[in-house]
Amino acid sequence: MAELPEIVDRHILEGRTILAVKTIRDAQECPLDEAIHLYHQRYEELHPEPDTAQKCPGPRILRFEADGSLTVSEDQQDVR
Repeated sequence: MAELPEIVDRHILEGRTILAVKTIRDAQECPLDEAIHLYHQRYEELHPEPDTAQKCPGPRILRFEADGSLTVSEDQQDVR
């Protein structure tokens, strides 16, 4: 990734997206679409997804039994 001024990281971390993109454009002398692409790359580096966000649970099936109880099945094979 291109070397960016330190202020870009501060803008990103503080939620100042437009200022971050403008600073990237000024520093790299690049078009807007490239600056946005660089912004997204840097954003991902600064905000990595936690492992739990990458593993999503499968669908759950909720079913009311004849006695009024609720059963939850996480596996399709658990369903009768």
